[in-house]
Amino acid sequence: MAVYAAHITRTLQGTPSVFQVTAQEALGATVKPALKKLIEFLAATYPNKCSWCVKWYDELYLLFDCCLQYHYLKHYAASFSESFYGLLRVPTIHSSEFHTGQRLPVLLERGSIALLVLLPYVKGKLDRVVEQWREDDDDGRLGKTTEDRLRRAAIHIYSILHLVSEGAKLMQLARYLAGKADAHSPSLALLGLTLTEAPPEQMVEDEYTWSDLFRSLITGQIGSAMVTFPMVGRAALRGVEYGAFLVQFLRWWESSAPSGASGLPTPPPPQRDERAVRWRNKCPLCLQSWKIPTVLPVSGYIFCYVCISRHVRAHACCPLTRCPAAEASLVRLYVD
Repeated sequence: MAVYAAHITRTLQGTPSVFQVTAQEALGATVKPALKKLIEFLAATYPNKCSWCVKWYDELYLLFDCCLQYHYLKHYAASFSESFYGLLRVPTIHSSEFHTGQRLPVLLERGSIALLVLLPYVKGKLDRVVEQWREDDDDGRLGKTTEDRLRRAAIHIYSILHLVSEGAKLMQLARYLAGKADAHSPSLALLGLTLTEAPPEQMVEDEYTWSDLFRSLITGQIGSAMVTFPMVGRAALRGVEYGAFLVQFLRWWESSAPSGASGLPTPPPPQRDERAVRWRNKCPLCLQSWKIPTVLPVSGYIFCYVCISRHVRAHACCPLTRCPAAEASLVRLYVD
């Protein structure tokens, strides 16, 4: 009876708003790209020591994310981003395995880790493979062999599955807004979990201080320094949370700032020379007639769509003027 009462107490706490659940999902999706930028900067600064981190970044982040999510699920019954916004996970169905306090059953913890860590990792790998096949298909490198036909079929099937997945997420969120679903996402509904507002955290004063830690390290008393490790661990987690807030702030700053292309002055029109007459109506990259003519607005040049999209994805700039550009800025031309 006490276990059931504890379950009811946690379930009847405040229901998170759609802004809270979407904000925590946005934070979770921002951490990995932000850390990748840091790793790329370190690799560029110290190529001999950190270049391997870029190659194995997905696996390194998988290990880091697994440890981070396991810690928060074990101690706060929530993922890192959910705990950051003051949320926790609770079962929607009464179970005899439910424990009092902020701790999920072991099976739900493992399922949460699988859907929070392993599923995004596998999806990211599949996205890269399918995107590479899609580029090969656009470039005409996929022939009529059985293997190439299977790749084309896989591209279409994966696109359909992605559409169905996004549609299911949208439908689940709509049912959550209408009050007809306890969970806002299909993954939580699959595990039989829902999000609720966490109770106010009780502040516990540290028995040891930083001066005790530094004094123990200076005097060489390693045993005395080890008893202060919980304090150091809490400080490290607090630093991660503050770093997450900084990531959100920088993301807002980047989205509100004008893009690099719009902040640049209008480039002068290219000078007409004999090459312009010779290569008229030709793509400046492949020097062939346009295939799906596409203009890059930052410079005004017209390319084949496949040529310019591949170049912009790889270099993020115009191949002729070197002005910064993005694939989203490409404009297709419908000419006779």
